[in-house]
Amino acid sequence: MADIMRQGDMLEFDFVGRIKTSGQIFDLSSEEAAKKEGIYQQGQKYGPAVAVIGKGMLIKGLEKNLEGKEIGKEYDFEVSAEEAFGQRNPQLVQLTNLSKFKEFRPVPGMQVNVDGIIATVRSVSGGRVTLDFNHPLAGKALVYHVKILRKISDLSGKIKIICEKFLGLKAEVKAVGKKVTVKAKTADGKELEKGAEARLAGEIKKLLELKDTEVVFEKIQA
Repeated sequence: MADIMRQGDMLEFDFVGRIKTSGQIFDLSSEEAAKKEGIYQQGQKYGPAVAVIGKGMLIKGLEKNLEGKEIGKEYDFEVSAEEAFGQRNPQLVQLTNLSKFKEFRPVPGMQVNVDGIIATVRSVSGGRVTLDFNHPLAGKALVYHVKILRKISDLSGKIKIICEKFLGLKAEVKAVGKKVTVKAKTADGKELEKGAEARLAGEIKKLLELKDTEVVFEKIQA
């Protein structure tokens, strides 16, 4: 019987995402694919994507298409704009004064941070800057080529991946019965902030729906 992806499964997969109308690649996971497509970037971190199906970690259309797929197989599918990054909202295109940009001069196509929100500069003219707060892929249908690599089934493996890929930690994980012990540091080797252990344990339990399993963070001994 084929092993297929279901709600709650953690899977690892490679993908190439393109804009349907132009064929332009907007994201991919594989270094080999990047080199083949002539868009490899030195220093760019490549590697399979990981997600838990049904937890909203991916755009709706991609997540929906991954459910029911088989390990080891490759698939091509389309995702509508509505199930990707939504339709464009004209109200999210706004004018502002050029004088607000004191540290640099904005140019069309540049992405800028405005009060913690990312916007794309559409035009600069007459002392005015047109900012587009829509997602750059809003209003666009997408196409994906996906290869399902594996399903992560063991609990310690799942938690290690969550710590390292999603929480940015270096972690040692040991699962014994209904208790999981996690020894973790930040990516730069520092101890976790006071009170972070309980919060992180709660996030992991919620993501993996571990109702009867205890998750405990311990300090890594120097």
